[in-house]
Amino acid sequence: MTRHPDRWGAPSGTDQAFDRLLPEHLRQLSHKYWTPVEVAIRATSLLCPESGTRILDVGSGVGKLCVVGAMSSSGLWCGVEQHEPLVHAARMLASTLGVAERTTFLHGDALAIDWHAFDAIYLYNPFESPPSNVDPRQHVTDFRAQVADVERRLATLRDRVRVVTLHGFGGAMPPSYELVYHERISAVGLNLALWVQRAAPHEPAGAV
Repeated sequence: MTRHPDRWGAPSGTDQAFDRLLPEHLRQLSHKYWTPVEVAIRATSLLCPESGTRILDVGSGVGKLCVVGAMSSSGLWCGVEQHEPLVHAARMLASTLGVAERTTFLHGDALAIDWHAFDAIYLYNPFESPPSNVDPRQHVTDFRAQVADVERRLATLRDRVRVVTLHGFGGAMPPSYELVYHERISAVGLNLALWVQRAAPHEPAGAV
């Protein structure tokens, strides 16, 4: 689950209509925590350039990015979220909007799955908001470890994998990635960027 900066404005009419499909206790959280519909559509155009593209959303919340992406593209979308009630809400949304066949929502840690199965990765500052029962000092330690893990994972992905970041992920993209597109989304005050892996991972020493 990702937290929007405090400067995030009021939800648009489109987002309000989308949020009415959520359980009432989640509606008021939407403008703080999840990608707005307009931004999700823009991100989809960067993540999914062709039919059958497999996209991973790290920290998918109520599935807003994946559901909007499935509605506006022909990709296959997978969201991983640590908060189980949000996963249930995401599955409900996908079913309600008719895209359950092209969306998968998993409850768990996105760092515990294999990212090599995907053609594109979406990162919207996924580690900023800690579980409520975690000590802030422990969260800082965990955050640094998670960011370092993401940096290592990204470096090993195959040539031409696409990574879209909104407000970053807390770390630096590996040098093998090329910044292909950058846009400052003035309505929300955040940077949307597309990075493409340009160097195939090196074979381990001694590999045949």
